[in-house]
Amino acid sequence: MYEDFKECIIRLMQHPIMSKPISALSDPECLQAYELIKQLIDLSVNEEYTQLDYIQTARLKYHLGELSYKLNDEWENTILHYKGIPHLLEKGGFDLSLHKWIELVSLRTK
Repeated sequence: MYEDFKECIIRLMQHPIMSKPISALSDPECLQAYELIKQLIDLSVNEEYTQLDYIQTARLKYHLGELSYKLNDEWENTILHYKGIPHLLEKGGFDLSLHKWIELVSLRTK
């Protein structure tokens, strides 16, 4: 696997996933992107996570879910990728509560 975080970023930037939609990727391309993104998540985990790090991890998890779905992975695995996203976004500073939703909707209706 890719030991170096910067090397993973470069490989991701050069991967076809950056220039075409997931639906247009071949299965080997999807599998390679899946493994690469998983490695990026593993390499980016540390105790000094910032709000931006949580948001970035949510983005990566979203794409893992999309790739997992495209590869017809087990449903439980696909769901787990999506399930962690709201928690990461909340830790990143996004208020996903219904109270916030009501607050924003009521502002729009005034």
